Amino acid sequence: MAPIDEIADTARRISTEDLSARLNLPDTGVEVSHLASTFDEMLMRIESGFDREHQFTSDASHELRTPLTAMRTILNVIRDGERPAEEYRQALDDLAEETDRLQALVENLLQLARGEQGLILQKEEIDLGLLLPDVADSLRPLAENKQLTLSCDLPASLIISGDTDHLIRLFVNLLDNAIKYTERGTITLSARERAGNVVIEVADTGIGIPAEHLPYIFKRLYTVDPARSSGGAGLGLSIASQIVQAHGGRIEVQSEAGTGTKFTVYLPK
Repeated sequence: MAPIDEIADTARRISTEDLSARLNLPDTGVEVSHLASTFDEMLMRIESGFDREHQFTSDASHELRTPLTAMRTILNVIRDGERPAEEYRQALDDLAEETDRLQALVENLLQLARGEQGLILQKEEIDLGLLLPDVADSLRPLAENKQLTLSCDLPASLIISGDTDHLIRLFVNLLDNAIKYTERGTITLSARERAGNVVIEVADTGIGIPAEHLPYIFKRLYTVDPARSSGGAGLGLSIASQIVQAHGGRIEVQSEAGTGTKFTVYLPK
């Protein structure tokens, strides 16, 4: 019974502050040894989960503090004595911008939290031949403001089963990223059928992503370079990946620093 007592003692020592305890009993091939091994594996999964949540909470808190600090700074400056009317108008514009940023961040964090529990899809028959041009048209003014060309190479009809709202969010994220990180040239949105899948590509001629960052860009709150983050919190691609996986598909990226990036989404028909 000694191994059972050791399992009980270890369980009593464990707390959320320290999940590092392990039994590390020798594998004797008997049932108690198997129980101890299973117990250690469970502890490893729990510790890993707590570490991820702790890191996520820390990163999210940092991201939330940034717009709040900016808003407080704006308010403190504008309250420090009388200002010309133009400065008050500029302060209100700046506050509105930070409020929008904070709202988008909170919505994205909630989306990620829901995604961790599994997205609930309201599936219906969707024609991407209609949905994708609408998404492109909604973002075209952003591209035109930067004198970029947003072109579409789309079939007249492309039917899949999916959740309209989530798919719009997916393609808005990908196109918005392409516009954000492209200073000159073209963003291209294309789609086609291939081997039972619908393949959608979003390609740009932007700054690209260094090879060492590519394995991590779909991780939540991961930013390639804070100096080039353009105010983003590293949530868009993580959400995009969640949506694709919920639809039973996959998303891939090809990129070269200084040349451009192409995201490819595979969705089953």
